[in-house]
Amino acid sequence: MKRPSIAIVGAGPSGLCLGALLHQRGIPFTIYELRDRLSPAALSAAPSGMLDLHEASGLAAIRSCGLWHRFLPLTADCGQGTIVMDRDGTVQYRDDGGGGDANRPEIARNELVGLLLSATPAESVAWGHKLRGAAPTADGRVQLDFGDRGTREHDFVVGADGAWSRVRGLVTDVGPRYGGISYATLHIAGATDRRPALADMVGDGSCFILGGGNGLVSHRGARGAISVHVSAASDDEHALQDRTRDLDPEQWRRVLLGDAALFGSWSPAVHELISAGCDEEAARAGSSGPPPMKPLYMLPVGHEWPARPGVALVGDAAHLMMPWAGEGVNLALRDSLDLAEAIAKAWDEYSSSPESQSFPDVLLLHVAGFDRAMFARARIAAQETWTNSKLLFSQDGARAMADLMASFGAPE
Repeated sequence: MKRPSIAIVGAGPSGLCLGALLHQRGIPFTIYELRDRLSPAALSAAPSGMLDLHEASGLAAIRSCGLWHRFLPLTADCGQGTIVMDRDGTVQYRDDGGGGDANRPEIARNELVGLLLSATPAESVAWGHKLRGAAPTADGRVQLDFGDRGTREHDFVVGADGAWSRVRGLVTDVGPRYGGISYATLHIAGATDRRPALADMVGDGSCFILGGGNGLVSHRGARGAISVHVSAASDDEHALQDRTRDLDPEQWRRVLLGDAALFGSWSPAVHELISAGCDEEAARAGSSGPPPMKPLYMLPVGHEWPARPGVALVGDAAHLMMPWAGEGVNLALRDSLDLAEAIAKAWDEYSSSPESQSFPDVLLLHVAGFDRAMFARARIAAQETWTNSKLLFSQDGARAMADLMASFGAPE
């Protein structure tokens, strides 16, 4: 019997999780990743945002990968507390995270990637392969075009290749659309010791500073770091990106902190937070300066497609959404957990009677069931995060966010 050939495009959390789960089941696969090989040292040194994992999705996947005992020690860098402030620096809501979210431990994204990578056979990952296109072949397989790296054909291809997925085009021609918000991410290393006033202001967990259609969302990270997501509403998809591209730190600050429609009228402490992040990003980037604001994109809420032989999507490739519900990576990991189960069932069925039908045909029914469950949970999460986006970036976003947090009940 010829073994079916499985490809996973993308070595982010969803692709690596799927690979780890297939490896557990003895099912061979190849992960194609556009980046060069990720070393543990490089992952540890690079700035990284924090991800909170949820019990029924992200944490369930970690447990199924057999990584729970190695996961827990990596979750100590970010507290569970939440602070909501308005643009004047007045605290509208605060809790220490001792209540219902205690089962949502946070881990640095790079730490999560490193953990999942350690559970994936090194020989199963093809680094430096940038997918140019994907197309069905005449004999029912899928051809992947990697440009000067050549082409590969597989019986089944999983698109774990993110927002601008090339695999997505095999199942739908609907692509991402602008979500009305632009953002830049700033990292302040070692803030606990180097910037104690800022560290005290944002607390040891998450901090939302909101108002006037704009906002800062910060998270504490490894070794006392602060990650700050500077976001602003704009009807024009590229306006803020164009205004903040190729600027030195002083010019960048002048745009964000000198414009009353952005953060010009916000408190001095907020200005200091943005300015500190700007300087550190510029120092890391060298001559390229601080990062420009970039548009946030989303797929339409509730978008679906009919299952097609030989292909499935997971994570942002399947259901890209705004980041204001904390569901993105959790949905991605749940997708991988469920798809691994679907593939394993099809693998067993095909292995018992390989002459009766092709592996893609056997798998199609299982993928259709996987898709239905994925669509249902993604629709709920996408609607929630879209609603939250409108709330956070309203004129009085701090008050709206504080009321929302208070509605969940006081921490126990």
